[in-house]
Amino acid sequence: MKPRVVLLGLGGLSMESLQKLSGAGWLPNLSDILARRGIFPLDGPVPPFADAEWSILLSGADPGRTGFLEGWRKRPGSYFPEKANIQTLARRSEKSMLVFPDDDAAFLDVPLVAVLPGGEARHDAIRIVRKSRRGLWSEELFVSPFSCAESPSGSRSGKDSFQEEDRVLIERLTQKTILEGLALSRILENDVPRLVVCGFSALDRIISRFYQDIRLLCQGFDRPLLREPLRLFFRVLDEAVGQVFHRASSEMTVLAVSGHGYVPLRKSLSLNAFLLSRKDLFLRDRGAADFFLRKMVSPIVRGIGLRREPVRRMLERISLGRMVDRAGEPLSSEIGHIDWSRTRAFSLTRTGIYLNIRGSEPRGILSPGKEERAFGEEIIRDLKRLVDPETRQPVIRDVRWREELFDGPRTRDLPHLIVSEWDTSYGIRDWRSLTDGGSVFSKPENRSGSPVSSGFVCLSESPDVSPVSGKIKIEQIAPSIRRILAASGKDSSSKPAFTSVYPKEA
Repeated sequence: MKPRVVLLGLGGLSMESLQKLSGAGWLPNLSDILARRGIFPLDGPVPPFADAEWSILLSGADPGRTGFLEGWRKRPGSYFPEKANIQTLARRSEKSMLVFPDDDAAFLDVPLVAVLPGGEARHDAIRIVRKSRRGLWSEELFVSPFSCAESPSGSRSGKDSFQEEDRVLIERLTQKTILEGLALSRILENDVPRLVVCGFSALDRIISRFYQDIRLLCQGFDRPLLREPLRLFFRVLDEAVGQVFHRASSEMTVLAVSGHGYVPLRKSLSLNAFLLSRKDLFLRDRGAADFFLRKMVSPIVRGIGLRREPVRRMLERISLGRMVDRAGEPLSSEIGHIDWSRTRAFSLTRTGIYLNIRGSEPRGILSPGKEERAFGEEIIRDLKRLVDPETRQPVIRDVRWREELFDGPRTRDLPHLIVSEWDTSYGIRDWRSLTDGGSVFSKPENRSGSPVSSGFVCLSESPDVSPVSGKIKIEQIAPSIRRILAASGKDSSSKPAFTSVYPKEA
């Protein structure tokens, strides 16, 4: 038989979290697997976010090669952001795991795979996308048999009310994980594709929101309303992962991969709020028309699944540039609120800052060259001086020009400035949280964990790992999977190797 690969995404778990959860008896199958199999520390993505992790994991290339930072990019000559998807990543990287001789793959609940015609999958649904040998994409949406969690009746001000709402959310995500495990079993029992990738996206949401609760429970402290729901979630996840590893054979290699973990979250930081405070970013005055578009048109447009990219391309084709900007209001309210005629810098990712350069952007105001460089250095200097007003301690440790971090062919698609190091107890807020008068620092909303680039890779067969770096690079996984899939049936028992993927770095 030809070799097959099953990749399980366990983003959110770190080596430390694995040890704590295993010690508390929450992951019996994974504990047994880790004791008998090869597990290695993983050098995960920077920044350590889920979409960044999946972009690199699927493509086998860094943002300089794909053009996507954190799974997003700003299209050249447009202010509209574009999210990465598997088709784009396959075209942009010769190392992608998405390109192998028998294009036969199934993707289950993988974040970047959901960006296909028809809109993104709901949080209470899972999506399976199949790639056939003929190169055709097909998709099937599995909608969960439960409704979205509703807030408990009555006041939400009490601690018990919040814990009850959290419990409902955990139960909803647990049911989703049950469906993922069932769908994964069905795929593996029937016509098994050469490559099967399962995302387990609920795991990242659980750890992000309940990191502090999970840590305290593992230490023996009690959370009466959350203890059993959280234990059940991890038991369901553990069963699903354990069943896949137990199916591993000489023809099937199983990999469990996590590109990032979590640490306690102290506060949230917003780059766009920082730019607003510096008078580098300006928002338009909002009138009655804005209210109508934001509160009525936008929900309808998004509800029917209308995607902004086709609309943007259509408007640009007929040279209606101003309408493209205005269309941002109902299709992407964050873009429509920005006053581009006065804005010098803006963020369309969590950690990246674009400069509004004349000649490069539709309504750029900064001159390229000396003015661009001087202004960028000014932002870098002020970001490094940014201190938490309560602790009086600096938060941003390093900011780099994109060319200093990456040298790939699509480096110019990335933000001009990238925050590369910061105090990990400060979570950087999503760029879409742009609002008037927003604080640079704020209390975390609905989460207690801050992501860090600390993950692992576990395989059903231990690979020959290069002793030079001590860690496997996340970019190495896709090329290694391609080598396994390209092997003949006679060679399918050979162990996957993560060496010599990037000879220059080794």
